[in-house]
Amino acid sequence: MRLFRLELKRILKSRRTQILLVIALLLSAAMAYLPISFEGINRPNENGTITELDGLAAIEYKRDLYESVSGEVTPDRLKTALETYQACVLEYGPIEEENFPLTVNIEKIVPIRPLLKILTEVFADPSTGIGANLMDIDPNNIDQTFYEKAAKHLQDVMWNEQRQYETARQNALERYKNLDTPFYLHSGISKDAFDYIEFFILFLAILCVAIAAPTFAGEYQTGGDSILRTTKKGRVRLAVTKILATYTLFIVTFLVCITVHLLILNRAFGTDCLKTSFQMLYSIISLPNINLGQLQIILALSGLLSILSSVSCTLFLSARFKDTLTVLLISIVVLLVPLFTYAAMGGATWFSTILPSAGIGMQNNFLYQLANFNYLHIGGMSFWTPYIILISAGIEAFVFLFLALHSYCKHQVA
Repeated sequence: MRLFRLELKRILKSRRTQILLVIALLLSAAMAYLPISFEGINRPNENGTITELDGLAAIEYKRDLYESVSGEVTPDRLKTALETYQACVLEYGPIEEENFPLTVNIEKIVPIRPLLKILTEVFADPSTGIGANLMDIDPNNIDQTFYEKAAKHLQDVMWNEQRQYETARQNALERYKNLDTPFYLHSGISKDAFDYIEFFILFLAILCVAIAAPTFAGEYQTGGDSILRTTKKGRVRLAVTKILATYTLFIVTFLVCITVHLLILNRAFGTDCLKTSFQMLYSIISLPNINLGQLQIILALSGLLSILSSVSCTLFLSARFKDTLTVLLISIVVLLVPLFTYAAMGGATWFSTILPSAGIGMQNNFLYQLANFNYLHIGGMSFWTPYIILISAGIEAFVFLFLALHSYCKHQVA
């Protein structure tokens, strides 16, 4: 334990580590503020003027608007929303036109937009997937079989995207049948807020990799390793202690930073909106059976696992190479490879999904894998990419730690 404390103290005394940890904490607050600052809405006043609201003021105003539509998304509520929309369009004309009254738009249309969005999805063209025109939907077609129609829409989408893989189609349909319905809606938090959670995890991963790079290589360069290896505890025990100290630092740093980030978001948008079903923010046919509060927890835990897996890879490289800069450059490349591979290949591949940082990035990140219908195939079997990402990251975290320990010991013998 004393050796562990000394190693942890040594890491924390590094000026570079201190700077990077401060940057991580500042980023957690700054990147939580960004989606809050993006919020905006025009509020009509009684005297006919318009007030532009931004940030917290806009969120507060929207919260009052959304309160009237909060609750379970039942077919009756969807029918009422569609009838309201169609009545407004028939009276005032298309919403997109400038002469549509702003007051009517804000007070009647904005609150029901999440409900209208899922109607365009469920009644989309089965062959093309193009969303339906709300004016073409008969309100009488919205009955108690609405969620069965949503399942049929998923079947159409999976046929278009996974036509050659029956196992993928069956897996998606079985998952959807097990969802808790009716879905729940309490609008408020935006997609941007969850995107920035993933962006923050990406930047935090880069900072953690930068801190971990000199763990072994730094002492190779200074020659300190040659002295330490001659001590009583300077071999396997020292290597294990270094790894444990590094892991402890990153776990604590991540938990503190992600907690600060989520507290700022939830304080601004409110916690009631976290009860909203995943499907109401993303797609009505999304597969996860979770709400937005659970989504935050899942993104945090999956992000931590991906970061630890990436750090394990960096520790292996640090034990393998003698130059810290080389370790850092290779680690950053490995960290970003899934991001660029996903973009270059136009979707998920085995290569982009099994790497340690597969759940970290932009379009390839864990959030979008949950929201999409990406399956990878081996023979007659199909696997949903979020599961592949988690299992791969967990296995690689242990494998790279073992390789780091082995490489460090081998270096000492050489």
